Amino acid sequence: MLLAAPLLLSAGGTALAADQKATVVSAGSEQAIKLGSTVISRPFGVELVDHLAVVGSYTVQGARLHLIRGKSGSDCPARYAVIVTQAGQAPRVTDAFGTCSAAAKPQLRRGVFSVAMPATTAGGPLVQYHYANGRMHARQAALTQGAGIVGPAATASVCRPAHSLDAAAQAAAIDSFERDFPRAYRRTGTLKKVTFGQGELRRLTTDLACMASWPAGERRVPELATPLFRSKQHREAAFAALESVQRDPEADANLKAVTRSFSAEMRYRAALDPVI
Repeated sequence: MLLAAPLLLSAGGTALAADQKATVVSAGSEQAIKLGSTVISRPFGVELVDHLAVVGSYTVQGARLHLIRGKSGSDCPARYAVIVTQAGQAPRVTDAFGTCSAAAKPQLRRGVFSVAMPATTAGGPLVQYHYANGRMHARQAALTQGAGIVGPAATASVCRPAHSLDAAAQAAAIDSFERDFPRAYRRTGTLKKVTFGQGELRRLTTDLACMASWPAGERRVPELATPLFRSKQHREAAFAALESVQRDPEADANLKAVTRSFSAEMRYRAALDPVI
């Protein structure tokens, strides 16, 4: 929670046109955000940051949203806030939000503005924030699986078979999954810094196994998963997570089959290279 509001300085009143461009300017020894003639000093209030950046600007229901990022110390490398402007009104700044990850991905879809980012600076499942009623609201961490959204406390018990999705739908689902796949999961070196909970690793490996069973993912998904299954730190737990699905009486027959096949594929790939 912010203990002090951002300071608005204006050369001629604070009312703005909604389409004003947001830029970073110097304000004495600090940086600030400028919208037209209005300068917003310390947009994060008393939360001091070393560097400001405008990530992007988006139009939602007559308002202009400017997503800004504040770079601070190693404890929290990135903080986020949204400056909201509407015609004839003074700009408003939301409370700071985020997980401290610098890998935020904003999206405007069907009139809803959202920002997704890994749950920690080292990676983890995505946490999504969406804008509504002048605030950014956090949603639970979730992974997108072929069968739908798998929540943080659940384990997938079904996998949509390939024949139930056309090629375009398969490709779109895999594109989305690959785009949101945390950077820390893509290399064995960065995976050394990642800690998985048992349920989290089962959800991740199930997602991978399900989409690897589709023609659109039979090459792309195993390649994406290879660092995880080669990782000395996570290899055994990842294979154990797949085996737990095969023993789960609640899992459907297709899911058991795809996890069994995926496990064999990843053991073959891991055997081609030494465990590191």
